[in-house]
Amino acid sequence: MKLHQLTWGDPQAERSAVLVHGVTSNAQSWIRVGPMLAAKGYYVVAPNLRGHGKSPKADGHYSLVEMAGDLAENVPQNPEFIIGHSFGGVMAVVAEEHGFLNPEFVVFEDPVLHFADKELPARLLKNDEANLPRDIEGILEANPKWERVDAEGKLASLETINWDHMKQVFSDNAPWDLRQKVVEIGKKKPVLLLLPEKSFYVPEDDAADLRAALGADAVVNIPGTDHSIHRDDIDTYMNTLHRWIAQARNRV
Repeated sequence: MKLHQLTWGDPQAERSAVLVHGVTSNAQSWIRVGPMLAAKGYYVVAPNLRGHGKSPKADGHYSLVEMAGDLAENVPQNPEFIIGHSFGGVMAVVAEEHGFLNPEFVVFEDPVLHFADKELPARLLKNDEANLPRDIEGILEANPKWERVDAEGKLASLETINWDHMKQVFSDNAPWDLRQKVVEIGKKKPVLLLLPEKSFYVPEDDAADLRAALGADAVVNIPGTDHSIHRDDIDTYMNTLHRWIAQARNRV
């Protein structure tokens, strides 16, 4: 499927990066990250997953493999790194597992690594559908550390959402448990988990297990942030990312 995407930087740049958003979001969530990476010399591609943003809807065709398979058709297949935020982290794992993409490094931003049943993701979606603000000021009030451009992107994403399709994406694909698969990826290439101060999706026990398996520097909590770390504290986020990438290059 041809996905709509945002890009920054020179397509002929030596290094590329792929940024994958979460469920009910879109590529505009990377509107500040993309230009900052391009300024460092990257060609940056941020796709809208099927059913999101301006990408086509696909009623009945939202399996994890179908969605991750779209990436192989639309983004650089051998980027220096991929960042998967939230459900985008699921996409990064599946794309790696099935050979759709082969990044040198994998970065997970508060990824949804484990659902034990379909009920929890269904409840989370229903809560979002009922309670997420549908105006700029309301989004900024709910997310006081965001900039206005972040709120504009979130509003644009919500305006395109079909909530039944989001159920197919999120809860109908559950249950899943990708924790060991992240460890397996980490045995092949450098992996970084960027977590907020307190993560709902990667609770402390899971974070401790991942640190033990991947190394202490592979799991970083960023104080004062919530689920969208790159929108809450972009300076610390980018500094942490660039410092880790420099170290990762020395290890490969």
